Amino acid sequence: MKKWIKKSFHRQLLVCFGVVALLPLLLFGVSLIQTMETKINSDYEKKVTEQAEQIDAGILELFQEFETVVENINANTRIVDQIGEDDTWSKSKIYLQFYREVTDYREYAQFDLYDKNGKCIYTTAQGSAKRDLPVYWGILKAVEDSKETLVLRRADTNDSKILLYAAGKLMGKDGIPEGYIVISMRAENFEKVLHDKGNAKAEVAIMDPFWRTIYDNGNLQTDQIRQELMSGHKLLGVYRAGELLIQPLGESGLYTVMACPSVFSREVLSSMYRVLTVMLTISVLLCVIVASRVGRNMTKPIERMNTAMRTLQEGDLSVRIASDREDELGQMSRNFNIMANELEQSVQDKVEKQKELNASHIAMMQAQLNPHFLYNTLEIIRSRAMRRGSEDVAEMAEALGMLFRYCINSPGELATLAQELDNVHHYLLIQRYRYGDRFTYEEHIENEDVMDSSLPVMTLQPLVENALSHGINRRVDGGKITMRVESIGSRLQISVEDNGVGIAEDELRRVRKSLRERSGPIERRADSSRSTGIALRNVNRRIQFYFGMQYGVDVASTQDIGTTVIVTLPQMRGN
Repeated sequence: MKKWIKKSFHRQLLVCFGVVALLPLLLFGVSLIQTMETKINSDYEKKVTEQAEQIDAGILELFQEFETVVENINANTRIVDQIGEDDTWSKSKIYLQFYREVTDYREYAQFDLYDKNGKCIYTTAQGSAKRDLPVYWGILKAVEDSKETLVLRRADTNDSKILLYAAGKLMGKDGIPEGYIVISMRAENFEKVLHDKGNAKAEVAIMDPFWRTIYDNGNLQTDQIRQELMSGHKLLGVYRAGELLIQPLGESGLYTVMACPSVFSREVLSSMYRVLTVMLTISVLLCVIVASRVGRNMTKPIERMNTAMRTLQEGDLSVRIASDREDELGQMSRNFNIMANELEQSVQDKVEKQKELNASHIAMMQAQLNPHFLYNTLEIIRSRAMRRGSEDVAEMAEALGMLFRYCINSPGELATLAQELDNVHHYLLIQRYRYGDRFTYEEHIENEDVMDSSLPVMTLQPLVENALSHGINRRVDGGKITMRVESIGSRLQISVEDNGVGIAEDELRRVRKSLRERSGPIERRADSSRSTGIALRNVNRRIQFYFGMQYGVDVASTQDIGTTVIVTLPQMRGN
């Protein structure tokens, strides 16, 4: 898979588009869902907690009002002092006073008034008979032993409609209980409290200190809750058991239980992740479409350039890339065309140089006047001169013959430095018979290892000939020619120095300019005022043809002092 992707820039672009586009979307989507889940659940839990506190406040407020009723009845001497009276008039006064005290709370509970013997004196229950209670009954016994104004107990009677009892004692003048008030709450009474003082839609349960259910308006499974709490759960402030909110109901000893389910259920989360999956799928398709179009727009010019480069590699230098783009790809196409133009021009220049070199060779052969014939003739002259004792003539003929032999039999178009120096020696031997002692010649070779270095045939002899003909020959008293060979890094530097008449400044500028020119044919040597420049230029062009434009000939001269011609070559070993 990895190799398959690497083989195509288009595929790489598609993968990059997909990663760049989808990874942020995936991370953002998952992060958003988790953040929403946390935030909404937190807000919902806060809302449920507030609802629980509101319900607790409503119930506690009612219990406080019950306490107030008990306190008010205790403070009403007309009721307390006449509880033990058995006459009808006393009972009527108790009825009126008791009714007045509890009338505002009758819709929230049933109020019963008992004497100290457990006899029911009055009840707010409608249509129900009065029911006497034994004094040892649980709630009355709890009230008797408690110092609290009001005691709360879960109903233990057979009356399943009553869920909670609240009782208070009525104290006489001597501090002895004269009677009791028993407040009974049914399910409809709790629902009335929730409706008036809380949230009627909330799932609420009220449990006693032993986790027994007093009231339950929903499906909270209070029996299971009791088992969990009784098995070891500790109640510390606000307590969570699963998806429940459990908190103490003030100091009453009771507890409020409310359902606190997660807003984001598994079904909701699954739906949100399905939506995210659909969004990712759509994004993938869009990325593929967009990346494919963008990729084709980007890779098409690259493919054209690749095709053009293969065509260029195969030898078709006329190939060009048509592009009207203004971006970097368009600039690459234009740079390719520039490179192709320069390469084509370079090849054409090389062809022209080869033609010029061939013309030079032809000219050189023409100038040699049939060297084979001349060489054979010179050999005959040397033989006859030796028979007649003319050793100088024989030596000149031999030297001239060696010059011609070098031109004819030179190994290819390149020679070694040793061969070039031998050719110079033969040339100077002939010139000594012409000039006599009017010139001297010296060689300074830094390292003998350079003697097999390669250079074009007939490189040094034209330079020595220039020094002798145009420098030394014009001095009345003659002069000196010095040949220096030095190795400088990877380059070989050969200088030919003379102390002749030098070159005038204007002529020197012309000669140096001609050496810098990169065009024009190689010219024949001629006996004219310009022959010096022609010889130097021909040597320079041949060196650059073989080795490159960074090599060649340079000249320095001072009139009446002398001239130095410097040849720079790569240090290449000959065959």
